[in-house]
Amino acid sequence: MKITFLYVLWLIWIYGGYVAVTACCAWAFRSGGVTERLGAALIGMGWVVTGILAKRGQGPGAEIVAIDVTVLLLFIALTLKSRRLWTFFASACMLNAVFTHIAHQVTAFGLYSYSTANGFWGGWALLACLAAGVAGHRRAENCRLS
Repeated sequence: MKITFLYVLWLIWIYGGYVAVTACCAWAFRSGGVTERLGAALIGMGWVVTGILAKRGQGPGAEIVAIDVTVLLLFIALTLKSRRLWTFFASACMLNAVFTHIAHQVTAFGLYSYSTANGFWGGWALLACLAAGVAGHRRAENCRLS
């Protein structure tokens, strides 16, 4: 098999995501508050269940859309309960991920474009929101202890 530059980027995108979700969720469980831990649990469970139910090379199935819609609704509930800013942005990222599923189904949105957009909004951007939430919680705790 010939290894190309794009293949290496794809490997980094996929396996780097697994490393990032593991590290970010572990950091949230170790250093975050209740809201950050709940958010990490939602993200972690969503990634695990998606990995189990995903059909390789066939695009998004109804199961994956259902997982993302469920995570979106749970993040909206978490936002309304906690009133933390990072959960609002996480909900917006998940809404974009769900709309990416819809755009892929109703338009000529290619599989490559779909996987890139969905991987960004439902993956990397969502993890950035969680990391910002953990950092904000730590900053607030440090100010409280000072």
